Amino acid sequence: MRSSDLAQVLRNLPDSSDQKIIAGIGEDVFAFTHQNETLLQTVDIITPIVDDPYQFGAIAVANALSDIYAKGGIPKYALNIIEFPISSLPLSYLETMIKGGADKAMEAGVAIVGGHTIDDSPKYGFSVTGFIPEGGKFISKSGGKPGDLIFLTKPLGIGIYTTAIDHKLASEQQVNEVVELMMTLNREASAAFLEVDIHACTDVTGFGLLGHLSEVAEKSRVSIEIYNDKIPHLDDVFPLLEQGAVPEGIIKNHYSFHKNVRHRDALSREEEFLLFDPQTSGGLLIFVSPEQAEILKKYFSDKSLPLYEIGKAVEQKEKLVETIKNIKIKS
Repeated sequence: MRSSDLAQVLRNLPDSSDQKIIAGIGEDVFAFTHQNETLLQTVDIITPIVDDPYQFGAIAVANALSDIYAKGGIPKYALNIIEFPISSLPLSYLETMIKGGADKAMEAGVAIVGGHTIDDSPKYGFSVTGFIPEGGKFISKSGGKPGDLIFLTKPLGIGIYTTAIDHKLASEQQVNEVVELMMTLNREASAAFLEVDIHACTDVTGFGLLGHLSEVAEKSRVSIEIYNDKIPHLDDVFPLLEQGAVPEGIIKNHYSFHKNVRHRDALSREEEFLLFDPQTSGGLLIFVSPEQAEILKKYFSDKSLPLYEIGKAVEQKEKLVETIKNIKIKS
């Protein structure tokens, strides 16, 4: 659901006059000030996207924490949100799933302090509380500026790979590749925000790259040029798409966001689908000035972290996003 659609659905919620609220509906998190601190709250829940319950639990945690990292925050506490069919799945599955989540939370320095369970089809998620550290700032979706360079911290194709897993098309190597990617926390990438002046950031999840770019462009009142040849992706996304591993989310995202997009150069069906591919525990989408971009690139290089320059923000045009091929980026 697009943020504009969400606002329409939630139109009957009364506006709050609480001056301590920094961000709410339309942002990745709820943010508010308390005793001179900025606190963050988010919630996320997913269905099983891999067969292994331990891996599923770990991925669910990494996915839920991502919104906190995207805002420049540090997650601290979490509550489990679990739907589990007691009558049709063994409790050992649930125990292993929770163990995977607990281990990933421990890696992130997050304490799971309780939660709630419902007898229903399997889903796993978390309500997460975090804070903006001293010296940091809350990073919204609305701060992008013309001239900003745009970076992505994880390759695309997660939805295509997990659909291939569901359709029994994925090899063991492909499964391992996408599981490792989804289990990777965005913590180290977010830590750069203490050293770099980031204008805007969000994580790439269910709306796909073009959906989340559209959100930032709309809220920041800019347009975005994306260098299609520079978009990072998992190695086998195009063969898997040709075999039929097309997530339903690609079709939904295309329906919701294609009107925001102009393709300056013709794209193949598979190239366009990749840009709408829904991600689970995807990377951070970072908007930063060219001057600060040099600091960002050095930070990621020094930490041996992946970072991909994929486009730039420009003055607002008719379309929110334009894709372009054959662009050379100065190193």
